[in-house]
Amino acid sequence: MKAEAWRVVFTGLSLTCITATALFVMVALNPKDAATYGSAPLAYAGGSAALAIAFNRAAAWLLRRATSA
Repeated sequence: MKAEAWRVVFTGLSLTCITATALFVMVALNPKDAATYGSAPLAYAGGSAALAIAFNRAAAWLLRRATSA
């Protein structure tokens, strides 16, 4: 794939991870069964946020690489 296509893929993954972060935070704030979930939604939200940042940085790196060439 070309760099432009990879940049679109990484941007889409970043947006998906941002949505997942919001979802997991909402589940942590209003759980159906607090005893079953525990702190798992917050751990998932942290992981999703980290992945969102990583994918965003990868897309930005590809954009910088494309404009410098």
